[in-house]
Amino acid sequence: LKISSGINAEWPLRPGEKKRFQLVDTTLNNMMFIAVSDNTIEPCQLVHKILSTLRERKERKTRFTQRLLPVSHTCYASVEDIKKTALAMTQDQFHNKTPKTFGIFFKSRNNSSISRDEVIKAVAGVVTDNETFAEFNKVHLDNPEYAIIINIVKSVAMMGVVKDFKLLCKYNIDELTKSYTAPVTKKVAEENVVSVDKDDDSKGGETESGVSNDQEVEK
Repeated sequence: LKISSGINAEWPLRPGEKKRFQLVDTTLNNMMFIAVSDNTIEPCQLVHKILSTLRERKERKTRFTQRLLPVSHTCYASVEDIKKTALAMTQDQFHNKTPKTFGIFFKSRNNSSISRDEVIKAVAGVVTDNETFAEFNKVHLDNPEYAIIINIVKSVAMMGVVKDFKLLCKYNIDELTKSYTAPVTKKVAEENVVSVDKDDDSKGGETESGVSNDQEVEK
C-alpha cells in the first residue's frame, strides 16, 4: 500500500472536496513532505499536538518516521529571502514587549551554496531588532521558549516557529516513545507457515516528515 493511498483512505474525499493532506515528492531519500491545503489547519499547532500526545501516552503510531517537523513558511534558499520570510513568520510570537528566549536550528540538504552562520546571524538579527521586535529577546539554546526551525532542501528554505522543542525531544518520535514496546504479533496456528515483512528502508538512515501549508516557493 503506497503512502499516498493510505492518506486518501484515512481522509476520504467528498464530492468536490479538495484533499486536506497531500504527499509531495522531494526526490530525496528518507524524507517526505506533506502539504496541508486546509487553511483552518496550522501545521505548527498540529505537529505540537501530535507530539505532545505521543509524549503523554508513549504509544508509537508510525513505524518508520523518526522526526516530524512543521513548516509554516517557504521561500527561495538565499540569506536575503530567508531574512524577509523570518520577519513575516515571527510577527505573532515576538512582536510585543514581553521578553522571549529563542534558538535557531539550521539544517541543509543538497545545497552547498548557503552559509549556515550567515543564515543564523540574519534571522537572529530580525528577532532582536528593536524597531520591529524587543531588543531584549535572548538566545537560549538549552531550553528556548521558541525554536526557529530552518531546513534547506535543494533551492527551497522550509521554516517554522515551534514551542517545547527540547521538551518534545527536538520533535524526535524515536526519543519521545523510547519506552514504548510494540504489541507482540500472535503466532500463526498452522505449521510450516512463514511470514516475511520486508522493509524497503531496511538500509536504515534518518527518516523525516515535513508538514506544511500549501504555499508557492518564489525565486
